[in-house]
Amino acid sequence: MSKALKIVMGITMLTGGIMAQKMTVHAAESNTRTGQAVRMNGTVSLASQVENNPAVKAAHYQVTQAVQALTMATTAVKTAMSDLQAAQTTLDAANKTLAKNQKIQTHMGVLKQAATDRHVKATKALDEQLATKKTSQTAVTTAQAAVTKSQAAVQVAQSNFDKDNSAANKVTLQTTQAKLKTVQETLTAAQANLDKTNEHVMMAEEELANAKIEVSGTSRDFQMAQRDYDIVQPQAAVNQAKAAVTAKLQRVAGTQDQVVTAQRELSQAQAGLTTVRARTLATLTAAAEKPMTEKPVGERPVVSHSTGTSTSTNQSAAPQATPAKPTLNQSSSASVPTAQRVVTTQPRQATTVLRTTTSPAMAKPVTQQTVPTTATKTATLPQTGEQTNRVLTVLGFVLLAATSLFGFSKQQRRHKTTD
Repeated sequence: MSKALKIVMGITMLTGGIMAQKMTVHAAESNTRTGQAVRMNGTVSLASQVENNPAVKAAHYQVTQAVQALTMATTAVKTAMSDLQAAQTTLDAANKTLAKNQKIQTHMGVLKQAATDRHVKATKALDEQLATKKTSQTAVTTAQAAVTKSQAAVQVAQSNFDKDNSAANKVTLQTTQAKLKTVQETLTAAQANLDKTNEHVMMAEEELANAKIEVSGTSRDFQMAQRDYDIVQPQAAVNQAKAAVTAKLQRVAGTQDQVVTAQRELSQAQAGLTTVRARTLATLTAAAEKPMTEKPVGERPVVSHSTGTSTSTNQSAAPQATPAKPTLNQSSSASVPTAQRVVTTQPRQATTVLRTTTSPAMAKPVTQQTVPTTATKTATLPQTGEQTNRVLTVLGFVLLAATSLFGFSKQQRRHKTTD
């Protein structure tokens, strides 16, 4: 084999190795992205499992019931407060009506009482004036009798003086005349007093008549006030409104107690939900940390072109705490959450070793494929068949180039022999 042929074959093998290495790096990056997608999906699925846990759902239901009870209690408090305000408004209106009627009736009662007092006073004054009139009438009568008697004595004394002009008769006449004058003056005073008393009696009688009219009017007004401005019904309305306000106050206190109870139950339900969530999450996390053994998913042959033999490897998934570095014909295990069933498979690999005098054998490292088995859609994984087709394409290209070079070299030797 010529030196040019060896150089061309070396370049060809180097190109094939570089392409195989790029394909290996691409597969490793795909595995990394797939693992991240699996872990993220596992986290979401773990949270979903926590929320779908029957105990968590029951705690959720209790919280919902507590919220509804609190809402109903708050609505009941608002309704009770509204009813209390309405009852208080009714009570205020009843008190206002009662106060107005009481004021009118009290005023009418005061007027009636004043008229009654006036009537009593006028009656008493008339009685007094009548008594005074009687006394004055008696004094006039007595004075008239004294005047009559004195006039008779004067006539007798005048007759005696006319018969005898003696000094004694003259003195007697003068005395009787002076006494008559005095009696007449007394009669005049008594008559004047009687006249004045009569005037007072007339005034007392008029006052008494006016008092009687006022008493009659105020009594009628008071009866109308009692009829039109009754205080019995307003008083009953006030008492009823007071009872309603008291009942509404008790209702408000009861609903407020219900709100406090509902708030306490809601706090307990929320605390219970938090506890159940934490317990469920701890249980699922502990279950995720326990090792799981999956059933074998099948055997696939690994062909080694250096030895020309094929071996079978059992592919299994075993989650571990820390992943190991992948080695040739050996699968590495990955730790995933228990929310997903993860199966680690070993893809079929082809290792091509070409021995020349210029380059050593190159082996393609094993790549690890992690396939999530959850129902959710994850990142698309590279398929083993696709990788094998690429490898076969590269091998075909290398073999084609080697055959062409071999034919070219043989033709050159033939030309040299012919020459």
